This record gives sequence, C-alpha cells and structure tokens, in this order.
Amino acid sequence: MATSLASGTLVQYLTTCLTCLILAFIRSWALTLVILSAVPLLMFIQGLSQGFASPLLASERQHTAIAATIIDRAITAISTVKAFNATSHEHERATSSFVCLQAASKRLNAVWGMTSALAQFVMMGMFVQGFWFGSKLVRDGKVSAGDVMAVFWACLIATSNLQMCIPQFITLAKGKFAMVSLLTLVSSDVPPPPPPVSPVSVTSPSAFSTTHTIPPRKSPRSLRKITPTRCYGELALNNVTFAYPSRPTIPVLSNVSLYLPANETTFIVGSSGSGKSTIAQLLLRMYEPQVGEVSLDEQDMRFLDKEWMQEQIAGVSQGGVVILDGKSVCDNVAASVWGTRGVSRVEVEDACRGALMHEFVRDLPDGYETVLGGGAGGVGLSGGQKQRLAIARARLRNPAVLILGMLFFFFQF
Repeated sequence: MATSLASGTLVQYLTTCLTCLILAFIRSWALTLVILSAVPLLMFIQGLSQGFASPLLASERQHTAIAATIIDRAITAISTVKAFNATSHEHERATSSFVCLQAASKRLNAVWGMTSALAQFVMMGMFVQGFWFGSKLVRDGKVSAGDVMAVFWACLIATSNLQMCIPQFITLAKGKFAMVSLLTLVSSDVPPPPPPVSPVSVTSPSAFSTTHTIPPRKSPRSLRKITPTRCYGELALNNVTFAYPSRPTIPVLSNVSLYLPANETTFIVGSSGSGKSTIAQLLLRMYEPQVGEVSLDEQDMRFLDKEWMQEQIAGVSQGGVVILDGKSVCDNVAASVWGTRGVSRVEVEDACRGALMHEFVRDLPDGYETVLGGGAGGVGLSGGQKQRLAIARARLRNPAVLILGMLFFFFQF
C-alpha cells in the first residue's frame, strides 16, 4: 500500500495544495500569509505525532506478529491440539497476545486522535483570523470581497488537501517500518556480536547449548570449486556451531561433531527443537555453519562444486512437496532429474513402483498422463500421495545421499 496507492495519492494532494497556494498568493499575499500563519504549528503537530507514533507502530507490529504466529501454529496443528486437550491453553495464549495487541492499538489510536483533533482545531482557528483580517482589508479598500473569498477557498482547499496527506503519511510510516523489518530479515550484513564464551563439547544433537553468541563465519575466497570423480557418501560435522540468520544470538548447534558413514542407514532422533532439521539443512547446504565445517568424503563442502553436490545429495522433506500444476504424473516425477538427461516411461514407472504409488497412478483416469493440480481438469493429491511422489522423484534421481522426512536418514540406492 505504501508503494502504490498511498504514494500516488500523496503526490496528488501535495500538487493540489501547492497550486491553490500559488493562486492565493497571486490574489492577496498578505491575507494568504495571515491565513497560513498557523501552518508551521500544523507541521509541528504532525512531526510530534510521528515521533510519538513511531515506537507505538513498532510495538503494534511486534504484537501482531506474535498473535499471527500463535494462531497459525494452532490452526496448522489443530489435530494435535485437540488430541492433547490443549484448546484452553492455546485459547489463553491467543487471548494474552490479543490483550497486548489491543493495548498497543489503543495507545496508537489515542496519539492519532489527539494529533488529528489539534490539527483540526488549529486549521479552524486559522480561518477565523483569516476572515477577520479579510474584512479589515475590504474596509480599507485594499482588496475586494471577491478576492477575499477566492483566497479563503484557495487556502481552504490547500489546507484540506494538506490535512488529507496525514492518513497517507501514516500508511507510508507503516510501510517504512514493514520494509525495515523485511530488510533486516534478508540482510546478510549482520554486525559481529561479542566474542563467545568457551562452548561446551557436544557429541549428540539432543544436548545443544544456548548460552553464548555465535560469530558470523567468513565466506571462503572465490576459488575454482572441486569436482570429485566419485561420491562415496561419507558425511561428517566437525565442531559445528550454528545459529539461524534471523536469530544470530541464539545458537541452535554448539560444537557438534557427528560422523555418518557411507553405505549405511543413519537415524538422527531427538526431542522437538533439538536440531534434527538444522543438521539436515546444513548437510543440504541450505545454510553455512558459523564455526566448524561440514564435510563430504573428508572434503569441506564449501570448496565442492555446487552443481556436482546437487547431483549427489537430495532431500525429501515431510511437507512442502511441489506439484507442477498442469503437468502429468509422468512429467512431475521426471522433473527431479538433474541436467539434460532424458527420462523414459519405464524409468518413471520403476521409480513409482519403488515408492509404492504405481497402483494408485495406474487407477487414475489417464494413468501416467493424468494432469495434476488444482485447476480445471487437474487431479489433487493427498498428503501421503504427495510424499510418495517426492520419494519417486528421489528414486528416479538416484543420488548418492538421500535425506528423508522428519527422522532424516541417509543411504545409497
């Protein structure tokens, strides 16, 4: 809103205001100055309102984000909430966040209401003194009554348009704070935090320390990446310390060392929030550790060729399976193949058999040519069917290392 309608409307109001002021000065500069003598006071009120409203806007955004997160998580896991009889608990959490949000909104509305009332009062008083001075000029014969009315209406339109700029400034202020939050989230130039204390040595991902700040890791120099001739699939985390960029002061992994041998199935288990998903994301190179290294076949992943690694490592998450709308089942499965290698129907069917979805696809109206997606004529898939589709894609891609589900395990096909 701040970058579209509000900006254009603000330009319109300011243009109208300036045009009317020019016409008023042409008719009678003295009367115009008297009428507009309170404009500096209006500008002071506007600046005062912005000064008081800025921290309140930031607080309102924070409480709104907290309330939205609570509601989104409760709705997403509504079955779990009902299963554990946690409805009253979630209701209390949401109510508490709503109370804080309501208090912040009341303070913000009080600021806007007070400043708008003061601005309206000053503007009306400005026209009272303008009519008084205009009648004096008419009695002295310096201007005509028509000029007084022309100046009055020009100043009235100018100040009205200036007053209508206030809601647009409010929208722009909200947009400014929203943009600051967005830029803070995506910015990679995070200032270095204080030096960390000595980390605790951890050999299990279920006992991660959260007592110190993690320094950002410097990116390696731009060198020619290594492309090994073969991938054995041996993974390791060597003294890895990691915190997400959105929360750089809260470490998720602290001095963690893990060894995942090749040609074996390795399960990583732990309580919720212990770092299982974080380890998987580091192994997929979605993030870089601040301290330590993640290695593949005893080689630091940062120095390996990115495209080569994408051929060797694949991941299948529990949710978020992408379905290509308007494409057939065969095309959706074949989309996982990296590079320009062609895929035959036989390979697709073998991959679907391995994912235990061949019977389901065979019973569709057009078999493997059935169009998927929520559009017209498209067939929708359930959550389990999407999971099998993701597994079929991974089976067809045949990577050296595969990361699966919530209990991430690694093996070679």
